[in-house]
Amino acid sequence: MLVLSRRPNEKILLPSANVTVEVVSIKHGTVRLGIAAPRDVAVWREELWNKAGQPQASLAAADQSGPEAAMRDLRHLVRNRLNVAAIGLALLRRQLDAGLTREAAVTIERMTGDLEMLQGRLDARPAAPPSPSVRPARKTALVVEDDRNECELLAGFLRVAGVDVATAGDGADALDYLRTHDQPDFVVLDMLMPRCDGATTVQSIRSDPHYVGLKIFAVSGRCPAEFGIETGRTGIDRWFPKPLNPEVLLRELNHEPVKQA
Repeated sequence: MLVLSRRPNEKILLPSANVTVEVVSIKHGTVRLGIAAPRDVAVWREELWNKAGQPQASLAAADQSGPEAAMRDLRHLVRNRLNVAAIGLALLRRQLDAGLTREAAVTIERMTGDLEMLQGRLDARPAAPPSPSVRPARKTALVVEDDRNECELLAGFLRVAGVDVATAGDGADALDYLRTHDQPDFVVLDMLMPRCDGATTVQSIRSDPHYVGLKIFAVSGRCPAEFGIETGRTGIDRWFPKPLNPEVLLRELNHEPVKQA
């Protein structure tokens, strides 16, 4: 094994593989690396490989053939789009109540675009079988969702409701965020995502003692039993089915005490 010492912005070159590794930052004992590699060179996190040295199969990639899989995919698609609509309407109500007419117009455009996308997907899809004096501390949340529109709508709803929100596009981005930022009060986690799904993300968080006490709220159109994850401190703290009612999620966020600094 070759051991090198590098400072931020310094690079390591692997010319035979056309790979460049750059130290992006060093914070809280964690080194953040940037890796530039050709498309045909696979780059994997060690924790995403199984003991046999093969990539872990994502739940979303399992059983992709047959009428049952087609119906399951269709239900998942519709649930996700209904979820976007429910979150969008809840955000729109909050924005209108707050007099945020310009922001409300942007939300309407997002919802309209999402409905048009759903219509296009369905048309193209093969037919399938049937106030106190002292202000309380603001809650902080990391919303993890691979659907950009759904992610921004939910994040927007929570922000209008007074929650400080960061976002991540999948489990891998979420783990990077947690390693390089202050720990949030909650992770609101979609379970079916590419690259690093919800189950893998939960396992990584719960196996790291730095994240003891971090609340994980799962959001999914599938049953908890399908993921084989416990409910409670060692797994998922709360489970919310899709389509999500954002007001119910917000009540649960507000019900939980904020961690003390």
